Amino acid sequence: MVTLKNEKSYSESVKSLSMSEMKNDAVVQELLIDMIILESVLNTKKNILAKQIDEALDTKDKPLFLKLSSEMNVLLKQFGN
Repeated sequence: MVTLKNEKSYSESVKSLSMSEMKNDAVVQELLIDMIILESVLNTKKNILAKQIDEALDTKDKPLFLKLSSEMNVLLKQFGN
């Protein structure tokens, strides 16, 4: 009779694999959620800055326009687009 030490049964192996896949799926889901939230925050910041830039142009406030444009450029460089 041969006894196997430290060998998992087939069902234990499948269960272990399934748990591992579930953990990986949870990590992927967390990353996707983080990406969606970050993109939403970025789009909101871009929209707010764009409106502020438009207002600065409408009121001919050159110092404010330059400041806001610089902020927009930094934001775009950090995140692309």
